[in-house]
Amino acid sequence: MGAAAVGAGAIAAALISESLGLSMIFGSVLFGLAMPTGTSSAWTPAVTSVTGCGRPLVPVFFVVTGVTVFTKSLSSAPWTLLILTTVLGTLGKMGGGFLGALLGGKSRWTAARLGVLLNTRGLTELIVLQVGYSTGMVTPPMFLALVVMALATTTLTGPLLSLLDRARARLRAGRPPTRRQPSTVAER
Repeated sequence: MGAAAVGAGAIAAALISESLGLSMIFGSVLFGLAMPTGTSSAWTPAVTSVTGCGRPLVPVFFVVTGVTVFTKSLSSAPWTLLILTTVLGTLGKMGGGFLGALLGGKSRWTAARLGVLLNTRGLTELIVLQVGYSTGMVTPPMFLALVVMALATTTLTGPLLSLLDRARARLRAGRPPTRRQPSTVAER
């Protein structure tokens, strides 16, 4: 009963926000934010149940976005826009994460890993892009370029993280073990 109420409430909020000229996503998000949190909440089992039902539908969102991209805007975007957007998006995400971690006092390796891990924001980007595209704020060529960037940066995360870990392992293996140098004549 609780799961049906949560699902119906999210759908109703989505439809209301759509009727007000906003995206359905905003209504659903606001409804989700209004749900009580914590393990002691009576709504926790219902929210868990709805989340479990919705999680398998996430790939459907990628498919719908992909179909939208390939049917409406594939031929209208120049390759230079796609490449430039992907390169700048990757550098911006990784560089921002890296510099932020360094400024936060993290080591270079931790900062590099954090920078790489920030590339995994593809789903969030796709949701925002879909809203921007459906409201006409994003042109079809730019939509395609930004979707390609979101998917490419998300896809690159795993291989870049593996490459970074292998480089660190090689660096550690190449160093001779450090020995403590005696500091006094008696210890020598």
